[in-house]
Amino acid sequence: MPSPSRLRLWLDERLPVSGAAAVVRRNLRQPLPRHVNWLFTLGAVLVLLLLVQAVSGILLMVNYKPSAQGAFASVERIVSDLRLGWLFRSVHVWGSHLILLLALAHMFRVFLYGGYKRPREPTWIVGAALLAVILAFCFTGYVLPWDQVAYWGTVIATEAPASIPGLGPVMRGLLIGGGEVGDPTLGRFYVVHVLLLPLALLALVGVHLLLVRWQGFSSLRRTDEREPEEEGGVPYFPHHFLKEGAATYVALGVLLSLALLWPAGLGEPADPLSTPAGIKPEWYFLPAYQLMKYVPGPAGVILPALAFLALLALPLVDTSPERHPGRRRRVVAGWLAVWAVVGGLGVLGHLSESTRTVFGRTIHFDVMGWPRQVAPPQAQAEGGG
Repeated sequence: MPSPSRLRLWLDERLPVSGAAAVVRRNLRQPLPRHVNWLFTLGAVLVLLLLVQAVSGILLMVNYKPSAQGAFASVERIVSDLRLGWLFRSVHVWGSHLILLLALAHMFRVFLYGGYKRPREPTWIVGAALLAVILAFCFTGYVLPWDQVAYWGTVIATEAPASIPGLGPVMRGLLIGGGEVGDPTLGRFYVVHVLLLPLALLALVGVHLLLVRWQGFSSLRRTDEREPEEEGGVPYFPHHFLKEGAATYVALGVLLSLALLWPAGLGEPADPLSTPAGIKPEWYFLPAYQLMKYVPGPAGVILPALAFLALLALPLVDTSPERHPGRRRRVVAGWLAVWAVVGGLGVLGHLSESTRTVFGRTIHFDVMGWPRQVAPPQAQAEGGG
């Protein structure tokens, strides 16, 4: 058996192993800026959850039938008959929610610490593209169970682009593969979900991680000031590495707890002839869903797309050299105001077309989400009698 030194020499003659190892060691020993805290572990947690999502997705894929006739039955079989099938599906469903939440939290952290500013504009743009891919994963995976909620939610979602003049009907036709949501729609969404989006995700994650490791964590200094090689912080390894390990451990615990305590449900099989009441998209599309009620027509569809383009262009628009959040209060206030509107739209979308009891009063929220006090059912029955 060759000795380690001889094996290293053999590899060095064929591959740049020593050079790559030196780069890795230099990155591991590189001191971090003093402001690097637990919020900077979100990226590592996201990478781990994406790996869990890939493994659970592969396990589900080998037992799933992407056809309108067999999709629901195959999911039902995974949940009911396969050993731990219900758990893997729950992990996959809850994982998608956690990944999107953490991606948004990670984006907030980068914004607040000015990590999108020069020379890290490409890192931000690639990260925004990753957020779009994650949303596309959620959208394409939504239809795959082929139950009533998935089917009719997809019908509503795919009808929205049709309102755009000229291009809209073409876009809808490409999405659903025909005149209405059906077997071709499921096949297209499945191919995009398990093939095209994973390829895009791998490419973007690879570029994003390369940029992050190449440029390192940004300091809070102005962009027109030279970033010192050492900020007086601790090295990445083992200090921050252990933080990332602890954060991923907690995230796995949360994911498994959610999957065990609240397993992902499965409704009734999709029935194109029976529209259930109160169909709404998942929470991450509720703001856009509610916006289209207030801004009907093409504008309601185009506005979210323009908002995403503005997100992409943020580092090209905000060229101020300041990174510290305390020295760019107007930009931070504007960012928080925009997201407060997005959150408000989501809440209104969630409450719309529902009746709830608030502090002993029965409140009905109409289709626009506006509240109106109504008499409780018991009082209505007594009054009618």
